[in-house]
Amino acid sequence: MATGRYRSVFHTDLPADEAFAAAEQQLRSWLGQKRLDREAFDKGSARVGSAGEVLLVLARNSADGTQTKRWQLREPKDGGSWVSTLTVHAPGRTSGRGRSWFWLDVEFSNPQAGAEDQDSMHGRKAGVPRLARGLLSTIDARDSLAELRERPILVRPSDIEALIDVLCDPDRRMPTIVASAHPRRDFKDWRDVIDGTMREAAGLASLYLLDPPATDQFVAEVGKSHGVWGGAVRTYLPVVDPASDQDALRHRVLSASRIEDSTLRAGALLSGLPRRLSAEALLPRPLTGLSRALLAERSGMRRPGDVPLPDVQEAAEALSKEVGRIKDNLDAALELVAEAEQTEQRLAQRNEDLAALSIEFDAVNQRAEYLEDRVRALERRLVQAGRTSDATAQPDEQTILPTSFAEVVDRTEELARIEFTGDIDHPLDLDTMPSASSWAQTAWQALLAMDAYAKASSEGSFNGGFPTWCKQPPPGARAISPGKIAPDESATVRSNPKMSRHRLLPVPKDVEPSGKVYMWAHVRLGAGAGMRAPRMHYFDDVKNTGKIYVGYLGPHLPVKSTN
Repeated sequence: MATGRYRSVFHTDLPADEAFAAAEQQLRSWLGQKRLDREAFDKGSARVGSAGEVLLVLARNSADGTQTKRWQLREPKDGGSWVSTLTVHAPGRTSGRGRSWFWLDVEFSNPQAGAEDQDSMHGRKAGVPRLARGLLSTIDARDSLAELRERPILVRPSDIEALIDVLCDPDRRMPTIVASAHPRRDFKDWRDVIDGTMREAAGLASLYLLDPPATDQFVAEVGKSHGVWGGAVRTYLPVVDPASDQDALRHRVLSASRIEDSTLRAGALLSGLPRRLSAEALLPRPLTGLSRALLAERSGMRRPGDVPLPDVQEAAEALSKEVGRIKDNLDAALELVAEAEQTEQRLAQRNEDLAALSIEFDAVNQRAEYLEDRVRALERRLVQAGRTSDATAQPDEQTILPTSFAEVVDRTEELARIEFTGDIDHPLDLDTMPSASSWAQTAWQALLAMDAYAKASSEGSFNGGFPTWCKQPPPGARAISPGKIAPDESATVRSNPKMSRHRLLPVPKDVEPSGKVYMWAHVRLGAGAGMRAPRMHYFDDVKNTGKIYVGYLGPHLPVKSTN
């Protein structure tokens, strides 16, 4: 599955012979680290281990000098196989001064797995392979202008202009992760922390660390909306536009406090989105169709009868080898068919996600247009009433929306009437999803509305519940679309112990002595199902403690349709 796959694609300026030599050198070293048979590899033998480990090699040479070579190591494990595939593609003479491409995939494969096995396969996530680390440490790997290294590249003031060029480069495919210097920690110690935090993003993004003077200069040159400072780390998606404040919302910020709280968790957050984007992105044009081309080359081998053989024994040996090669070829073809089927499923799911996002965008766009109409109408009435200065007055306060769920959880401390009591891992898991920033902003808008409602209710100026507040908000009060609020769960969920227990969520013991209450009410943060339909479950206790308790913020909890 793509979510468990590690994929790194980069290019170099190495000529073909040096690119293939570097790949084979790192492959040989990697096999040694795995305690597999390097001598068998040197001799071209497929079997490189006693537990069924097999290393297959495919090669293709074109008339124009274009060369492609693929090595695939299959390691049997738990009814499936860990499959590591390294492809090196070097352009020919007619391509001019072309790039040599490296493409490394590592994933757990079990084409025979049924639907009931998908959950266990989903948990098999490939880490950054030592082969990738070896390649990145010995090859000048590039993503267009961006440098790809195993560790973050140190950026000094003289490098700022080049870094901004990297961020704005329209040909950059991968995210670029930029860490800032910590204002209160020794830079050498902080550099070690950042090294550890970015470790799992190696090969998935270009990694940079600003030294203290460079941090200040970077913010000054790129602008505050797109800057990063205070020890925070920012993930810049491709095609940055520093002139657009709206564009800044796409590029997530991970605070220094979140990193210091848990470098392991912070590292998972930083690598999650680049991993997903890399695994599901379209391949660069030079690599498109290589799998089919390599398989076709393998299928074009000569039949045993085409080669004159001196005796029957030699013919039998040759035939046996040929049968083995055909079997390998068939296995590779079956693997490609299975991969194609999985790709179709992923594309279908992606289309479903896009459709849901399109609907959500249309609704938000319509809401924005309605608010614009309302503002214009109110301005006209103020002018007609002789209050022109009020009509042109700026807002008393400006809402700064968060760009991640980590920021949402951090900022709940700003809200006197809201308390987050849930497991923080659930919202942090959402931060690996492409739509996380949009969902996080919806969650924050809901929390602001809840806080305003709880304050009014506690003070006795409002008697209804939160859904009523949003249907008929007081003038000037914060509210969200009432359609996003589900005040209760269905009878099916409430009566099913397996489903209802997921809604039994933590609260302080002064709210409930057992420390848990059922939180049936929830806010819909996104459309779809599972990870694509995050929910925020809450318990309204404003009549007693004056607060609302958020006991769950994460993917859709189990219901009959998602079990």
